[in-house]
Amino acid sequence: MPCPPRGSRAPGLAVAVLLGSILGSPGCNEYGYAELSVTDIFQQGGVGVQSDVLLVVDDSASMADEQERLVAGFAGFTDVLETTSADFQLGIVTTDAQAGATLRGEVLTPESQDLTAAFLEAVAVGTGGDRVEQGLIQALLAANPAINPGFLRPGAELHVLVVSDEDDQGDEEVAWYLHELQSLAGQDRVTVHGLVGDMPAGCASGTSAADPGPRYLEAVGSTGGRRGSVCSVDYTPVLGQVGLDVAQWNDRFVLSRIPEVETLQVRVDQVLMPQREEDGWTWSAGENAVVFTGRAIPRPGMAVQVDYEIDVGGQAGTDPGDSGG
Repeated sequence: MPCPPRGSRAPGLAVAVLLGSILGSPGCNEYGYAELSVTDIFQQGGVGVQSDVLLVVDDSASMADEQERLVAGFAGFTDVLETTSADFQLGIVTTDAQAGATLRGEVLTPESQDLTAAFLEAVAVGTGGDRVEQGLIQALLAANPAINPGFLRPGAELHVLVVSDEDDQGDEEVAWYLHELQSLAGQDRVTVHGLVGDMPAGCASGTSAADPGPRYLEAVGSTGGRRGSVCSVDYTPVLGQVGLDVAQWNDRFVLSRIPEVETLQVRVDQVLMPQREEDGWTWSAGENAVVFTGRAIPRPGMAVQVDYEIDVGGQAGTDPGDSGG
């Protein structure tokens, strides 16, 4: 009697449908069986998601270049949000605790008359702020309904993006700030992202430099946020990834097994998608994932189906229960 198929694991809402045959003798071998053909099925998220985004910008004297990069890369964020039709609110505050945590300008939404112009005005925070940067307490105060009524909506996800060339200099442990933010937004509803100095020694690029940001990076790591170097010449890629997180969209889907790459076929809502760098999909061997780009990123609720033959050699020496992702 042949071995019963094992269920395949795939992250998120993925479902692996095994279509292959059993290798080897009719009896059970050491690994039981191996599938030859697999269909991994995923569903894109983002349906009915509300996200409130708090941008915390360092306004100390050394931040002129970094603020210019933030302005230049903002389209990477807004393009994603406009494409996804995400229900978002965006507020901006500085790291200067002496200036208070009232949001700068209006809260930006998809209905803002000119989102880019309003952002450019609000993000022009200048470089006259306190040199003792306190981004975490500023985020906590800005999210407080008593200070900014109507910004943090009940049930919404809270995303905090810190842009700073120095570490947080607040008095409390990082875990305390995260706990207090979660008490406002709800458990597991807070994600911190950071464009900050690299560990362990900071970074430098052109005319700008940054100290390492271990406290901010601890908050990023604890909440599963995106991280990027504040010394990068282009913030667009990181801001685009944050935009996808805000919309709760995935641009990459990790497969349950290692594929023969040439056999990959990718469908979105049953439509066969092209394999190409722009507005299509590519294969990431390091992540064992199909990665969508541009307009090809599946919309909320769409079904993603990936059919492929297994790379039997690539599976050698692995636990047959391992998803390969």
